Amino acid sequence: MERSLTAAMLAIGVLLGLTAGIAYAVARRSWADYRKTKASVPGMRKAAWALIRIAASKGGIVLLLCVAAASWAATSDN
Repeated sequence: MERSLTAAMLAIGVLLGLTAGIAYAVARRSWADYRKTKASVPGMRKAAWALIRIAASKGGIVLLLCVAAASWAATSDN
């Protein structure tokens, strides 16, 4: 009877140790990913603003062309 109790306790200990080890590995990986992402945020923010400026300038050019075309059509003799 004592032998089965020892085996059960050993199995429970291994299971708890395995669970704790997996949780620790996941936590370390998450922390490493968090630090890497946090370090890359300023560069990503600069790139995002650069893309927004490019899109806004192209949109402004298209808007000016549309306004010019509309005013040209309004003043034409046809």
